[in-house]
Amino acid sequence: MKIYQLFPEPVCTCSLERKLTQEELKIINEYQKETYKNDGNITSNDNYVLENKTLKNLKKDLHTKVMEYFDKIICSSNSIIPYITQSWLNYTKSDQFHHQHNHPNSYISGVFYISADKEVDSITFYKPSPEERIKLHITKYNPFNSTILSFPVETGNVFLFSSRLIHGVDRKKGTNTRISLSFNVFFKGTIGHNRSLTELVLE
Repeated sequence: MKIYQLFPEPVCTCSLERKLTQEELKIINEYQKETYKNDGNITSNDNYVLENKTLKNLKKDLHTKVMEYFDKIICSSNSIIPYITQSWLNYTKSDQFHHQHNHPNSYISGVFYISADKEVDSITFYKPSPEERIKLHITKYNPFNSTILSFPVETGNVFLFSSRLIHGVDRKKGTNTRISLSFNVFFKGTIGHNRSLTELVLE
């Protein structure tokens, strides 16, 4: 029997490949003083944190990862320029969580883990529109019969994925405070094709 994996959802993982500077860590800790409690965890009031001049090198490094994603996954001939739109910090303490959600008005989303312990921290992705009309007892999970998949995460990890992909975080275990920076990506330029009447110029 030959099995084909049709239309898979890519989730790209990589490392920042450097430690944050003392100045970067200081401003990230400063943001923790101005937050709001959302559905499950705590988020920075500022949702454009990567526009802070202290974090300009971090923004540049994350943009490099985004460009690599577009080069390896999207593979478009359109002359588009991806750019990070909104970015915000999440502070997740013991027994807190991130509700299941996706990111509308965005093309690619990412998470950079500033402080995380792979023994207790993870991110979970959910299969889009899983078929539940027939519920069987699964004895061995694989990419075809699974509806959720969790990845352990640790400090320095970067995750990139389609903004439409539903994801969340289970209730926090351990006593550490997980700090993550989430961001959305869109693009400028011309998409579609003139002759097929799908052309759209985004400025």
